[in-house]
Order: sequence, then C-alpha cells, then structure tokens
Amino acid sequence: MTLILNNEEITALLPMADCLAQLDEAYRDLGEGRAINRTRSDIYGPVHDNGRYVFKTMDGMVPRFEAAAVRLNSDVIRWGAGPGGIRKDKQRAAAGNKYVGLIMLFSTRNGEPLAIMPDGVIQRLRVACANAIAAKYMAPKNASVYGLLGSGWQAGAQAVAMANVRQLKEIRIYSPNPEKRERLAAELKEQLGIDVRAVDDARTAVRGAHIVGTATNSLTPVLDVDWLDPQAHVTCVKELELDDRILERSAQVIVHTRLGRPANYIIGKGEEPIYDHDPKEALAENLQTTRGARKSRADLAERPDLGELVAGHVQPPPHGGMTCFVNVIGLGMQFAALAALAHAKASENGVGREIPTDWFLEDEHP
Repeated sequence: MTLILNNEEITALLPMADCLAQLDEAYRDLGEGRAINRTRSDIYGPVHDNGRYVFKTMDGMVPRFEAAAVRLNSDVIRWGAGPGGIRKDKQRAAAGNKYVGLIMLFSTRNGEPLAIMPDGVIQRLRVACANAIAAKYMAPKNASVYGLLGSGWQAGAQAVAMANVRQLKEIRIYSPNPEKRERLAAELKEQLGIDVRAVDDARTAVRGAHIVGTATNSLTPVLDVDWLDPQAHVTCVKELELDDRILERSAQVIVHTRLGRPANYIIGKGEEPIYDHDPKEALAENLQTTRGARKSRADLAERPDLGELVAGHVQPPPHGGMTCFVNVIGLGMQFAALAALAHAKASENGVGREIPTDWFLEDEHP
C-alpha cells in the first residue's frame, strides 16, 4: 500500500530532535559519497494577473534509508519591494487560498511508491536542521545567545533547531512586522522555556549574539557585518540575505552544497538553463520590481560543503574567528531522508491513509 500523509500528521510524527538525527546521518553519507542529489530545476511559465507560474523540482536518494524522493512545487510567484528590501513571495493561488507542494517517496529496493505527502512542514524542518547541524559543528561550544532576523514560517523552526544543538539562554528576534515578531517571541518563550524577546531593530537583535540567523524572504542583504561579534557563527536561509563582507571576514565558510544555484528554464528564452537564484535579467517584465537583488556568488562553489563537514573532512579554523554557513539551496536528499522517517513512523503507528500501490504500477514497459 502507498501511504498518504498530511501536514498535521507529519508535524506530530517528526519532532525536531529526530529530524536532526536523521539528517545528520544523511549528511554524513553525502560527505562519504553514499547519498546523492540532482540540481534543483525551476521552469518559469507565463505571467498571469496574480503572478508568474513556476514549476520546481528537486530529487535525491539516501540508500541508508532505502529511500529516493522527488519534491515538486507548482507555484505562482510575485516579486515586490518590502520594508527589508526586494521580496519574492509565493501566492496562495490554489483553491481554498492554498499552495501546492508535494513529496513523492519511493523504495530503492523495489522501486514502488511508498508515500505521497505535502512538502510544507518537511520544507520548514529540513531548512532549520541544515542550519542547526552546521552550527553543531561550527558554532562556539558555549554559545548561549541567538539573534534571529525574521518572524515568518521559517524563523520559528530555526530557533527550535538551534536550541536542540546549543544550550541557548536568550533569543532576540527582529522583523519589520512588530505584531509578528512579538507573537513569535511569545510562542518560542512558551515552547523553549528560555528568555525570548522581540526587539525594535536588527542591530539590537544580533549585537553580541554567539549565533546569528537570517530567515527572511528578502533578495537583498538584511545583515551587516559591522553589527556582529567577531566570534559569531552566522547562518541564513538564502545567501542573498547576507552582506558580502560577512563572507570576506569569516575565518571559515561552509556551503550547504556546491550545487549552489537552481537551473532556471524560462519560456520563450530557449532551452539552455540560467543558473541563478532569481534570474531577473531574463525575466524582463519583472526588472522594475527585482532590481537590486544580487546575483549568487560564484566563489561559493569552491567552498567545503555540509556533507564534508559532518563526515569529518573539514577542520575548524585554527585561530577561531567568525564562521558562516551559507544555505545556498535545498537538496532532494533532505526530503528523501525526512519523508522516509515520516513514512516509517506513520507505518509503525497506523497514521495516514493507505491507497493501493497497484494504482501506480503498470504492465507496459515505461
């Protein structure tokens, strides 16, 4: 049988600590050449009244878990200026004011589809876990203060994940939306049982913090290196959030992957991909709203990646100093690993709905 799960079930099945342990193993396998990913691919379709259509896929395999997965998003996107700079926002364009994102999980033993589930909760967890696993290996061992820029869907998970890898005593949160940052601070204070407070500006949030994280949807920098402690560890959910000087001054920079930019295919622009996080020049009609968003930095492709770090192939800087983990892009193997964990736990506990696997099989040679 093939299992169907929803986000509420996935939330209950996947506590953060379990996700961190599962992905730590997956990254170690990746660093040892025992797991694999394929570059994310974004296909840009036509512009409609509510935005531009984008079809996104990424996939990966973790043989340790006998799992391969495809993660796909069927999105409508808009670009625009916000308080923190240029923003790229998914629109709730589907029926019921919803988004469309799926993970399809397959068995590497017999090829059968094991499960189909929405991607939203796992997307949030896998981003937070990547940053927290990097901090586990890179941040000061006695780190106790976390400065967070952002108060949206990703931000809360970042804080919870960091609290799982370091004994945090204080979290400071800033975002341009006072109501959202106050609400997130209250939620995290109750959940984590530590001092969590919203502050009125980004500099106050990160001043003196041992770990600093950005979790925004800005395509322009939100964090200035001059605000940071010289020994701070810095993370992001995308590289465009960071001031270039953070990378220049860091004693060590680790990237999530050297497959750092998606392959963008744009209707009407030929079949050659454009490798960039936001291919604004090719999206000519959007130049007025995306101007100012920076290109990805090619030199990141020369940095060590997280798999190598977890596998022990990268040593810490000998004389300390600022460190930085650049979460350049997601990996399909993250979805394979966490979807496999959700499937295993759901099967063990009788969670979800089963449909006949035979519906997806065929007699004809594909």
